[in-house]
Amino acid sequence: MLSGKLHDKVVILTGGTSGIGRASVKLFCQEGAKVVIGARNEKAGEALVKEVQEEGNGEAFFVKTDVSIPKQVENLVKQTVEHFGRVDVLFGNAGILLTGTAPDTSLETWQRTIDINLSGNFYLAKYGIPALIKSNGKVIVFTASELGTVGASEDVAYCASKGGLINMMRAIAIDSAQYGIRVNCVAPGPVETPMLRIWFDEADNPQELEDIQKEPVLLKRFADPKEIAEVALFLASDSSSYMTGSVVVADGGATAWYGL
Repeated sequence: MLSGKLHDKVVILTGGTSGIGRASVKLFCQEGAKVVIGARNEKAGEALVKEVQEEGNGEAFFVKTDVSIPKQVENLVKQTVEHFGRVDVLFGNAGILLTGTAPDTSLETWQRTIDINLSGNFYLAKYGIPALIKSNGKVIVFTASELGTVGASEDVAYCASKGGLINMMRAIAIDSAQYGIRVNCVAPGPVETPMLRIWFDEADNPQELEDIQKEPVLLKRFADPKEIAEVALFLASDSSSYMTGSVVVADGGATAWYGL
């Protein structure tokens, strides 16, 4: 255990098998949390649980979950309560990146993006908040994006989903304050994740696309997932006790100027 910022806290974390989610599972467990991982990749989820067990920090439990299916998110919350007895933190992190302009974006791509990036987080709040209230849990964190605060070319569905998530977070924060529940977003810039790397690899000129994405970043590099996990930890812990309805941008300075 590091500083024990999440000692004995029960955390539901969606999208926890790769990228930011995986780094957050590892860090949260190192900080003493009991993390329930909700994700579609059962093999990766079980492997991560085993890895956490071998490291001997915190505790992890996997529930196969497609966040775009309401009943599966409801089951994720139910399984968490049955396994650990309560819920202290909700961390909605599951997301996809499917690109295109409005004319080029298929109806299927639009719907899938909204279903996962926006509706999936709504379902987590819908079914998770009653469990938080019953358990006297205090925290909800969502992974948004810098592209929820500014526009970008050929990212219409992603920008819409993340912008909607940020404003949904604010509405949930307003409604949840009466229960002492704090609700915030981390908004990362480009992060070295499998999702980003797949996007590059599928481009006609991967290196050119990577250079374009790195150009507006003042620090001239992509974030390590662990760096974003540290921000999520801050928001999930008592260190951010006077914050709710806030968006914490961690983008290497990209949105500090008109480089996007």
